[in-house]
Amino acid sequence: MKQKTEIKGRNIAYSLLGLEGAPAVVLGHALGSNGNIWGYQLPLLTTQFRVLIYDLPGHGESDPPVGQDSFDDLANDLATLLDHTGISRATLVGLSIGGMIAQHFASLFPDRLQALVLCSTGFQTDETGKKIFGDRIAQVSERGIEPQVDGSMGRWFTPQFLSDAPATIEWVKRMYRKTSPAGFINACRAIQELDMLDRLPNITAPTLLIPGELDPAFPVSVSRTMQSQIKNAELKVLAGAAHIGNVERPHEFNEILFKFLAEVAPQN
Repeated sequence: MKQKTEIKGRNIAYSLLGLEGAPAVVLGHALGSNGNIWGYQLPLLTTQFRVLIYDLPGHGESDPPVGQDSFDDLANDLATLLDHTGISRATLVGLSIGGMIAQHFASLFPDRLQALVLCSTGFQTDETGKKIFGDRIAQVSERGIEPQVDGSMGRWFTPQFLSDAPATIEWVKRMYRKTSPAGFINACRAIQELDMLDRLPNITAPTLLIPGELDPAFPVSVSRTMQSQIKNAELKVLAGAAHIGNVERPHEFNEILFKFLAEVAPQN
């Protein structure tokens, strides 16, 4: 059961797990999912870290947005949530839109960032991308979330995984269906305005990029460009994974993540 706290007039759902006093790790989820998407990582993370998962506005158990949020707004909301939970400094692990928020947090709050992990994410939306998200906004406005579900699964996972793991796919679909139209549209509009190119060189925290080898949304080349712009960045390609690699290849993902965390957030 997640707790809730009010941030800017809406209740944001979160869970604070793991060891009190241990280094903090914050997990940011993808558009159309929620904090539960990190279920394969939590059993390991909570044995060594203080772990915060949370649901974006209109996702999971969080209230729909009030007005339109920019990425800086969402990063400021995360800082407020960290204040509420007593976390002064953390490693941010962001998946897809969660990685976009993490980049903005890194730019706005460098002193609060221990390290940064950017998974299957991007830094800039071009005109083609803006149109794609505009089309999705129009579809959800007219028909709701359901028509987005199957298409997203086809982008998020490889055909082999879709065939081999039907129960897991149904679990992810249930998460997707909990997303409100307002929450989905709010996030899509933020993504349409994404442009971190000029701010990436200002990120100084140790950074790990984990793109999925087969991700059609954010190919490995996108992460390589980000790596070239962030001073202290390394890149590890998640072999055999599409967009949601922490679910499709959880063991491989965990090994990459934990090796990095052991280096940048050692135990006291």
